[in-house]
Amino acid sequence: MSPQNLASVLSRVVEAKAEYDIRLLAQQLGTNYRSLMYWLRGERHLPAYLLPQICVLLKNYEAMDFLESQAGRVAFKIPEPLPTSEKEFRAISNLIREVGEALESVADTLADGVVEEKELRETVPKLEAVIQECASLKYLLEEIYKRRKKKEKK
Repeated sequence: MSPQNLASVLSRVVEAKAEYDIRLLAQQLGTNYRSLMYWLRGERHLPAYLLPQICVLLKNYEAMDFLESQAGRVAFKIPEPLPTSEKEFRAISNLIREVGEALESVADTLADGVVEEKELRETVPKLEAVIQECASLKYLLEEIYKRRKKKEKK
C-alpha cells in the first residue's frame, strides 16, 4: 500500500463517487476543471479553504479525517441542537451507561498488553462511537445551558 497524502485520499473519494461529475464539482467550488485535476493528482497543493466545501459536496469527510490524523487529532460532525425532553434525558443517561460499557470493552482489549488485528477491528469502531457520543453529549449540555440562560434574561 502506497503512503497516503491528501491528493491520494481526495482522488479515491472522488473516484468512489462515480456519479459525481468532476466538471460540476469544479464549478461548484468556483474553480476550473484543470486546477481541480492538478489538485487531485497531487501536482499542485489544494487551497485549504476548499477542503471543507469538497467534503460537504461529496458527503465524505475522509480527506478532513486524514488531515486531522496527521495533526494527531480526531474530527467529527457537530450534531444539530435539539430541544431536550425528560425522555431525551433518560436516553442520555442510558448513553452514558453504554459509554462506560464500551470503555470497559476497550480496557479488556488492552488488558493483556497485546492488540490483535481482530481486537483492533472490533474495538476501534466502539472507541470512535464513544468519542462521537461524548462530543454530542457535550454540545447538547452546552445548548441546554444556553437556552436556560436566554430564558433567564427574558
